[in-house]
Amino acid sequence: MQRWIVLTVLTSALTGLAVPAVADAPAPTGDPAPAATVAAIGEVRIDPRIPGRVRVDVDYLCSVADETRSLTVSVEQRDPEDSSSIAFGSSRTAEADVICDGTRQHRQVVVQSKTVNWIPGADAVVIATVSDIGATPSAFADSRRVKLAAG
Repeated sequence: MQRWIVLTVLTSALTGLAVPAVADAPAPTGDPAPAATVAAIGEVRIDPRIPGRVRVDVDYLCSVADETRSLTVSVEQRDPEDSSSIAFGSSRTAEADVICDGTRQHRQVVVQSKTVNWIPGADAVVIATVSDIGATPSAFADSRRVKLAAG
């Protein structure tokens, strides 16, 4: 009998502590949680008409922000027959052209070699970086080693 009384008192005390219904809760204020900043390198190929250019497909996502943002793609390739010959280049997309609206974007970036033409079939290191100051995280990079394909 004593256990039943303790259980009844405990149950009565807990129902007084019930959480208010969701309808009674105040509506959240401010922006929804920002999307994570991400970047992914897609296809990488040498421009068939201009062998000093590489076209890199990049998919990225960044949140809506009034802060500075950028998309930078870098490519570096060593000549397998001449270790002193290195092709490299970098391309930064203008801030106004980097769309950060919380949806996945696709962009093809052209990287011009500053030294020698790209070599088809040779390994290259490709790095794509998206920065979005004010987002979480504020920057994200993807890097890959790829064999450059012609056209």
